[in-house]
Amino acid sequence: MQNNCSRTARLGARRWGPRFQAAYAQIACPAAGLPADEALLTAFDTHPVHEALSAAAKLRPPVDIFVA
Repeated sequence: MQNNCSRTARLGARRWGPRFQAAYAQIACPAAGLPADEALLTAFDTHPVHEALSAAAKLRPPVDIFVA
């Protein structure tokens, strides 16, 4: 999927993807069956960036744009 994106998007995804995956694995799915930190999960769920992302998603065209 990344190969269809711009060069900047590809480089960003390849650089930051593993870092976000590692952070997610350590915070949301801790090892050894320990419970997740509920305060961190609540802070993430209530973060105002979700409202901005929701507004941006509404601006997206109804069809996928593909340039060959």
